[in-house]
Amino acid sequence: MNSVKTWCGGIVSGLHFRFLSLVFCVAALLLAAQLASDTASELEKSRQSRFNDAIATTNLIARSFEQQLFNLDLDDLERILASVHKRPNVERLIVIDREGTFFLDGDLMTSPIIPINVTPLQTDAMENAKTTYRVAGPLIEVVEPLLETGNNNFAITPRAIGAVMISFHNPAIGEVLYPMIKARLLSVLPILLFGLILAAKMISQITAPLRGLSQTAMAIAEGDLEREAEGKGALEVRQLAAAFNQMVGTIRQNIAQIYDLAYVDKITRLPNREFFRRELSRAVAKNERTGTSGALLFVDLDGFKRVNDTFGHDFGDKLLTSFAERISDVVRHGDQVSFDAALEAHEITESDDDRKSNTFARLGGDEFTILLPEIREETDTAIVARRIINSMTKPFVIEGKEIVVGASIGIAAFPRDGHDYQTILKHADMAMYQAKEEGKNTFRFFSKELNEQATHRMEIESDLRKALSNGELELFYQPKIDTQTMKVHSLEGLIRWHHPEKGMINPGEFIAIAEDCGLIIPLGEYVIETACKQINVFTSAGHRIPVAVNISMQQFEKAEFSNIVLAILEKTGADASLLELEITESMAMSYPDIALSHIEELKRHGVRFAIDDFGTGYSNLAQLSRLPFDVFKIDRSFVNTLGGSDKHGEAIVRTIIAMAHSLDYETVAEGVETEAQLLALKAGGCRIMQGFFFAKPMSLVNLMLWLEGPELPLSKRVA
Repeated sequence: MNSVKTWCGGIVSGLHFRFLSLVFCVAALLLAAQLASDTASELEKSRQSRFNDAIATTNLIARSFEQQLFNLDLDDLERILASVHKRPNVERLIVIDREGTFFLDGDLMTSPIIPINVTPLQTDAMENAKTTYRVAGPLIEVVEPLLETGNNNFAITPRAIGAVMISFHNPAIGEVLYPMIKARLLSVLPILLFGLILAAKMISQITAPLRGLSQTAMAIAEGDLEREAEGKGALEVRQLAAAFNQMVGTIRQNIAQIYDLAYVDKITRLPNREFFRRELSRAVAKNERTGTSGALLFVDLDGFKRVNDTFGHDFGDKLLTSFAERISDVVRHGDQVSFDAALEAHEITESDDDRKSNTFARLGGDEFTILLPEIREETDTAIVARRIINSMTKPFVIEGKEIVVGASIGIAAFPRDGHDYQTILKHADMAMYQAKEEGKNTFRFFSKELNEQATHRMEIESDLRKALSNGELELFYQPKIDTQTMKVHSLEGLIRWHHPEKGMINPGEFIAIAEDCGLIIPLGEYVIETACKQINVFTSAGHRIPVAVNISMQQFEKAEFSNIVLAILEKTGADASLLELEITESMAMSYPDIALSHIEELKRHGVRFAIDDFGTGYSNLAQLSRLPFDVFKIDRSFVNTLGGSDKHGEAIVRTIIAMAHSLDYETVAEGVETEAQLLALKAGGCRIMQGFFFAKPMSLVNLMLWLEGPELPLSKRVA
């Protein structure tokens, strides 16, 4: 297509350019010929005029000197010659006597009484008492004899007593050519420009129809088969446009027929098996290159055979069409693409490896497939399957009859469950039959492990939504200890879930699910609000203890995050200086501008910020130093290296502590579990610590008992 576009663009631009170039060249040749002729003539005239002027000037000077040569002082003669020498085009001026015993050249510094060599030209002029001259390159040399007439006006042959020789500048071709060119351009250029404009206008009228045809050809080469050429201009051009339009119309019809025969299901107008095979093979190849995953949903209608047997195949075909339309409406646009959309975009090409739209196709009978070429997690396909199943609860109305059918769905992930079309399709088919065997109108994964994970994930998501409204969530608190005073420095609030049936659920099981399904936002706000309320409770009980809570990426990246926190502080009336927000190192580095905006806004109201898990990411220290944190938390992975033989890990911890102190940050070591770790951290300069060595996360009731006891348990453990 690019070659066609280039060729078509070159036709019009080439013709237009060549016509204008021809007109310009003809005008330039005419101008050059005229200029050459005028220059030669003008050069001849100029040189002849200079020659005549040289003869006349030399003769005039000689006749003047004949009368006064012996009556004037030599200095006066030199001054006269000097004034003549200043005339334009006079290169040299010499006056000599017949014997060559003195000469005058117009230079007052030169002695006139010196012997000189007489040139042949001067000798000839004085011997013959006639004017002699010589034209040599850039000079015209003229010698005029000085005649001795005395008082005898009847002398027949006057005798030459000296000679005047003057060298004049002979005009070169450049001196004539440049003024000539300037004069001609000033007079001819406006006419030439006007002629070129007029010629361009006339040429444009000639090439405009061809330009329209070339633009149409380029548009068609880029895929716009609806474009038609406009037939304007000469008869031949109109005939060409009509033939062109007819050819394009035929191409459109042929392409539509080819696509229809090759890739369209006649009943549902969805992509057919062959189209789906190509798309699945392409997706598998791309995923293997990029290391990503995809999934195939194999959908089979439950009870379709009964409908077919009862009402006939035509009725069954209408049911299939209605099912295809409903699924196209139910499944998100990002989960499927109709065949018509693919056809209009001309996306069925071998080089189309970047198309991310998913494909909903009919394989045959009552079997359909949905291709998800890219998924974040293999269990995400359960969301699509559930939407399809939920859509089947509404009856189909066919010829006035309400028909209720279900859908059994088998799911196979690739490349995990296969690396080629046949294998992946077979495994999805097996999973679909498993769904039928387990009651129909449901979905199953090919892998037993995946099936269990998806079921558990859906249960967690559903139960977590209820937990937010049923009061099943609670904050546990883990103390941070000042190891110099061995007193509580602050607390970290950690979310816990009391499931009514499954008991206590580890945050590691539901936090990731909450992030994926969007529940992390209300969950995070619940944690902040609960911590603020508890700050008030602690303060009322005489414990002014800061409370730190973890912030998720989804919360922190929102522009309104700081406003939400401030609204919670205002609502609860909590002291902002007792609230500490912990963000991870990767969060701070991923959105440094957003991080700086939120931190500066909230710190103006007294909120403290801690960078969590420091040292586990890939920090840009120059950028990190711009963020006004209050606390560096040393990750437990570094703390675990302390107290043993790993001196390298100890050196890293000391470096982190030293860097934090240089930035005026407070350091907190988390995950401290042994006395050896505590001593190593204290030796390195870390004062605040938390971990099982001091206390595990506790419920509020246990924490209050722990705080109000006669002596903190840790004081007995640590000397």
